[in-house]
Amino acid sequence: MEYFNRFYLWGVNTKYRMGLYFSAAVFFKGLVNALLGSRTVEILTLLEMLLACFAFACLETALFPAGQNMLSQGKRIAVWAILANAVFVGCAWGLHWFPGLPLWGGLLLVLFLECALGAMWYALWLKERLDTAALNQGLRRFQKRA
Repeated sequence: MEYFNRFYLWGVNTKYRMGLYFSAAVFFKGLVNALLGSRTVEILTLLEMLLACFAFACLETALFPAGQNMLSQGKRIAVWAILANAVFVGCAWGLHWFPGLPLWGGLLLVLFLECALGAMWYALWLKERLDTAALNQGLRRFQKRA
């Protein structure tokens, strides 16, 4: 049962991150399409984006298993950033997610990706910082009782 519970929590965490990345990818795809005069997004493109986001979320949870201090692992952070760029830029280019986009538009999307990755890492840093503060406060309360 313990194995099932760990797998289930891994799945919940992975799907949360996949959904977050997928929402961002679909938002930017819709925005670019609207700017290029289209009002539709192909279902195959959505499926490709979903699978790319799932693959990246799996890689992310493998790089940073639950219960570890994620932010003190400099090499893993660098690998995470490289993988994010490889997955999202590689899929966008290789699978033609943004056809008709000029080169400067592609560079702008990469800049947005870098900003989004920075924002994601900042959110993870904030969460870990708040978790640490809450644990330390609980420890102090426990020590006062003892």
